[in-house]
Amino acid sequence: MNLKSFLRPSSILDLLFPSFCSVCGSFLIGEHKFVSCLPCWKENFKVYEGEKCINCGFPLEFLPGVNGLCRRCLERRREFYFDGVEFFTLYSGLPEVALKELKFSKVRPIAYEVGREISEDLLEKIEKWKVDTVIPVPIGSGRLRERGFNQTEEILKGAKVEFKIAVEKEFETRRQSELSKEERIENVKGLFRVRKNLKREVFAKRVLVFDDVFTTGSTVNEISKVLKESGALSVFVYTVCYTPLH
Repeated sequence: MNLKSFLRPSSILDLLFPSFCSVCGSFLIGEHKFVSCLPCWKENFKVYEGEKCINCGFPLEFLPGVNGLCRRCLERRREFYFDGVEFFTLYSGLPEVALKELKFSKVRPIAYEVGREISEDLLEKIEKWKVDTVIPVPIGSGRLRERGFNQTEEILKGAKVEFKIAVEKEFETRRQSELSKEERIENVKGLFRVRKNLKREVFAKRVLVFDDVFTTGSTVNEISKVLKESGALSVFVYTVCYTPLH
């Protein structure tokens, strides 16, 4: 590291508030990704290239089936309101640490690092699906006051993807991360609505719903239902991470 880089404000803050790479344990100073050094980020935060279930997006290496479907979709004949789902990487290791630090420790700059990382892949999917409107999954007003930002919106800003805050929560609920699969489905029923002044952004449009993590898909599926009821032509889902086992 040269002297100019060492003396910049961010490096001075690193000295005052030391942190370490969550992968290799090295001291983070100068250029880094807030939860890891640059080499570890490059090695561990990269696009998942395995095959995915054509119905729910689940990584087939963990739950193989036939004809492009995972075993769960085959056995349960599951149906969703969304027309397609993609994700960037798996919710484990460094990506999991990064998103947890973003949401629960409120390290906002991580959102922009994640956004920059997924930008190329996300833009490819937007073009592939011919998306008209991108809508981030909303958070409740109470959680917004507590955290200070909606992580899905901040990640999209980092990815330089335009979006419309066209869906809102009608009331507060328990955190999805605290609930079982069955509880998650019940927890989001009737929870979302399309903002009246933005229904034009949904009606007869191809819409992409963006979220940070796909676990059971309950949240994005409920939002997709609301969007279809509001006249959306098609609804697609893209998330930063997909939980491999739940």
